[in-house]
Amino acid sequence: MKRRAVLAELKLVPVRIRHMGTGRCKELLQRMYEYLVSRGVEVRTSCQVGEILVKDNTARGVTCQDGKALEARFVVMAPGREGARWLGREALRIGLENSINPVDIGVRVELPAAVMEPLTRIFYEAKLIYYSRTFNDRIRTFCMNPNGEVVLENNDGLVTVNGHSHAFNKTENTNFAVLVSKTFTEPFKDPIAYGRYIASLANVLGGGVLVQSLGDLLSGHRSTVERLAKCMTLPTLNEATPGDLSLVFPYRHLMGIVEMLKALNKIAPGVYSRYTLLYGVEVKFYSSRLVLSNSLETQIKNLFAAGDGAGITRGLAQASVAGVLAAREIINRV
Repeated sequence: MKRRAVLAELKLVPVRIRHMGTGRCKELLQRMYEYLVSRGVEVRTSCQVGEILVKDNTARGVTCQDGKALEARFVVMAPGREGARWLGREALRIGLENSINPVDIGVRVELPAAVMEPLTRIFYEAKLIYYSRTFNDRIRTFCMNPNGEVVLENNDGLVTVNGHSHAFNKTENTNFAVLVSKTFTEPFKDPIAYGRYIASLANVLGGGVLVQSLGDLLSGHRSTVERLAKCMTLPTLNEATPGDLSLVFPYRHLMGIVEMLKALNKIAPGVYSRYTLLYGVEVKFYSSRLVLSNSLETQIKNLFAAGDGAGITRGLAQASVAGVLAAREIINRV
């Protein structure tokens, strides 16, 4: 039987999934799934892609890791951040040109929600950028979660830290990431390996994510269960191991993080407090940025790339729009 390709009409709905709660997210995803299936789209799960099929410089489909080949007129590579290493290997194998993106490494900061409330009340998620006086590195805040909680994230066996907020289950704390951006030059070409190595140090020392109060970090003390019990900020991630982040981060990154927190204290007094908690490591992987056309097509005809794994976006909204751009170009060609 000949396989029929079906393109579903995309309807954009301004929804903030990260702040909706688990039940609502599942309901939304189920509705999206049912809509696509009703339009003739075949959805396969637990079907990991092995390689992109290319012939005569044109995409022909994919092969799955179980050896099965799926033919297609168009292929969109959107593996997300966790699949960035795979995409980098495939790009090298099939001859796609790419450039090296920065790697962002830092901590997840947690403090009483009242400290950030003057900002979060107005912006909800403030995006703040600072340039280190010591090294002139770019440092930024990311993913601010008012009244949220800190959570673990598994990146292909590497345990890192993240955060989120719930629409109804509120906490007394606010958390956000402070990330140091570093762009490498020749001859080093694998920022993902560097980021994974830094994060793996925390895994080795603490069996996962480490947590340390800013006061302990500045005074050169390792945080312990007993010391954190006296901390006025109660951690929302109980699985984190009290430890010493100075044994994990390079001096350059540590200095940048401390400078950023000191600068933030000028617009949100209380950030640079001995009771502020720091969780490590948080890493954002987007090292390989593919060379793409305005419609997100690669140098191989009918092969498109979208999302964070392709190194062209840095968040949910941008990644979603990238997918829409590629889909519209494919619809035009069909």
